[in-house]
Amino acid sequence: MKDTEQEDRRREILSHGLSVLIEKGWRGASMIAIARKASASKETLYNWFGDKAGFFGALIRANATALDKALPEDFASMPLEEGLHAFGRELLTLVCGDASVAINRAAIADAGGDATLGKTLIGEGKAKSLPKLAAWLSRHMELDNPTEAAERFVVLVKGEAQLERLLGVANPPSEKEITAQVDRAVRDFLMLYQR
Repeated sequence: MKDTEQEDRRREILSHGLSVLIEKGWRGASMIAIARKASASKETLYNWFGDKAGFFGALIRANATALDKALPEDFASMPLEEGLHAFGRELLTLVCGDASVAINRAAIADAGGDATLGKTLIGEGKAKSLPKLAAWLSRHMELDNPTEAAERFVVLVKGEAQLERLLGVANPPSEKEITAQVDRAVRDFLMLYQR
């Protein structure tokens, strides 16, 4: 199998694994169920991903790159407010989406064990996106602590929406709800940090 074909097949298997995770949750998402859904052999899954935690680690890494891919190409050069709105919309859409909710629930379910998924989730998500946002903010604002400012903006954007999705008490927010939440987050952030 050529490298590009193998990478396409790997992405396809991860997609099927995500659908199994969404449907069955962490405990029900076995490697056998994923192999069946993906029409793949268990040997392929174990060779490519190792064990179940390795498979979901790969899923976390794939989901973590979604924010970078979703941002407009000109994000780096956007003016402050426009960039905050663009980043906020993509972030809120991502963290409240089915994929992110399923992955976060899996990490929470694993937390009683060795917390491997939680560590991967923090390392691949927060630890990679926050420095990028902090660097972008520091180009646009005079900040004593850009990382703290980036963390605060992320918290303002997420509000209660992600928690409500994780608890299963809310549907993904509509475009109108996302816009309203991000508008509030940008307004509050600028009140806190603009000098």
